[in-house]
Amino acid sequence: MFAPSLECENQMYSAWIKIDDSLPWIELEEAFRTKAEAQKAVEERLSKIKIKISRLPKQEKPIKTTIKMRQ
Repeated sequence: MFAPSLECENQMYSAWIKIDDSLPWIELEEAFRTKAEAQKAVEERLSKIKIKISRLPKQEKPIKTTIKMRQ
């Protein structure tokens, strides 16, 4: 019969969140005993996310400059 090794019992999981390709992966600080526990923690964190949307300042037209060089 198969006996689980001690290495499997001590296995821990970390959880990472990827919001967008332009942002890096975010690792949760805790370590979890099971994948299911890690998944539940991620779901709880995502349900508490606060989103802030702000207005950007109006973009002015860039000023064109010309430089003349004397020879």
